[in-house]
Amino acid sequence: MNSIARTYGPAMTTGVLLSLGFPRYHLFPLVWLAFMPLLVSVGPGRIARGCLQFFISGLVFYLLLLQWLLTNYYWTGGWAAWGYLFLCLFMAAYWGLAGAVWAWVRERTGTALSILSLTFLWAVMEWLQGTLFSGFGWGSLAYSQGRDLPLLQWASVGGAPLIAAIVVAFNACVAELFAPQKHRLALSATAATLLIVPHLAGYWMLADPDYATRPLSVGIIQPNFSLEMKWDDEYTVEMVRNTAAKSRVLAQREHVDLFVWPESLVMTAIDDPEIEAEIRALATATQCPLFTGAQRLDPATGEWRNSSYLFDSGGNIVDYYDKLHLAPFGEYVPLSQFIPFVQKLVPAIGDVEPGTDAKVFKTGERVLGPLICFEVLFGDMAARLRAMGADVLVVITNLSWFGESTAIPQELEIARVRAVETRLPLIHSANSGISGVLDAWGRFTPMNRIFLEGGQLVTIRSEVRPQELVGRRLGGVLPVAAPVQSPVSKGPQMFPWVAAALSIAIILYAAWFGRIRKVGVSGR
Repeated sequence: MNSIARTYGPAMTTGVLLSLGFPRYHLFPLVWLAFMPLLVSVGPGRIARGCLQFFISGLVFYLLLLQWLLTNYYWTGGWAAWGYLFLCLFMAAYWGLAGAVWAWVRERTGTALSILSLTFLWAVMEWLQGTLFSGFGWGSLAYSQGRDLPLLQWASVGGAPLIAAIVVAFNACVAELFAPQKHRLALSATAATLLIVPHLAGYWMLADPDYATRPLSVGIIQPNFSLEMKWDDEYTVEMVRNTAAKSRVLAQREHVDLFVWPESLVMTAIDDPEIEAEIRALATATQCPLFTGAQRLDPATGEWRNSSYLFDSGGNIVDYYDKLHLAPFGEYVPLSQFIPFVQKLVPAIGDVEPGTDAKVFKTGERVLGPLICFEVLFGDMAARLRAMGADVLVVITNLSWFGESTAIPQELEIARVRAVETRLPLIHSANSGISGVLDAWGRFTPMNRIFLEGGQLVTIRSEVRPQELVGRRLGGVLPVAAPVQSPVSKGPQMFPWVAAALSIAIILYAAWFGRIRKVGVSGR
């Protein structure tokens, strides 16, 4: 037992420390030190050990980070546990491969290239995790650094992978200080530079939001309807009626330019007469446009889609958007078209059809870029919306599948990075929490009113933590700032490719250098 602890303890420690850097605990400074036990324990020239140790570290990390997936046991039974375990093993395999390649490079090169190799390999690995096989980049290190706003500004330069690269490079430099060598001064100076310069430059990139240029006051409702209600036809109209009533209360108190309701609030066809009547009555009473999540039956295919609609101030449909990137096993079963029996063994919780086109919606002087729940994981989707003219992102979500678990604050941190990457303000509307508005630098303003029985509104104390607002019926009218110019055009999209090119160059050099060194040794 002691031997196992000595062998695998450091790798497991890294996994634990990294998980503590994410919500719920969000001890983000730990991430700057978390890799050191793993890196020191691998040792030089041990490729198989590097692969195994990185894999174990990744497995522990994802088992802790994604434990909220086990709440699906209530909906799918034992398949939830197997799916959770398989996903964690799959994500840890990326770590194992990165560890093996890094150990191989380290064996053949010097300290500097070893550090650079791990830095760029990690950035590429996180990028591949977020794009290959549908993509699931939930564990990107950038999502742990939301409270470190100066550092987070670098997401506008190179996206989430650049944040990860900076943190990993610092860890690698400090870990090398534990190895017997003569470069301690250079390593210490490099580590200090990696810690200080990004924070100073990030602090310089911060600015005050501009609320005057394109003023927008958004009324957000967090209705907190249970999933049992959503799937019960008896409550389909009542949920819309209840949310409309709360919206009218907000409009009576403050000026509202746009109402935003969360994902899947309308659980039937939007042209249902009773649903239409409620939305039209709200529009007539408030003269305010409405953006809401809804289910849409596609007349061409006869299949349901997870959608969002924009209504004008007269209650008329302006346009709709069908969710493009569906959540695997939540909204569809991967490979079911090739292996039909998979759908019978592992059914999707709600089987829907994907949309075909990204869209933006114009309302007043602003252009909305819609993302639905799982889509917030994909930086390229958010960047495409900005390129299409969006000046504010609107993320609607329904994570009540996962109760009051850490999935909710973790998803908010992902949305925060999307706002900084695109330099767009972001409206975040959730069914059960956490709802509010992010500015283009990642500052979050949560809902400020709570609904009591009888429709009464009570203002929440300003120092309340967003996590305390999960699972509550909230509303509020918040200002949305103007967009900001990106410091590096297409930087977040280009950096992963640059990191990949540099990784390949280092690997090719290591192969050549290792061969030359081997020939030189044998020639003696």
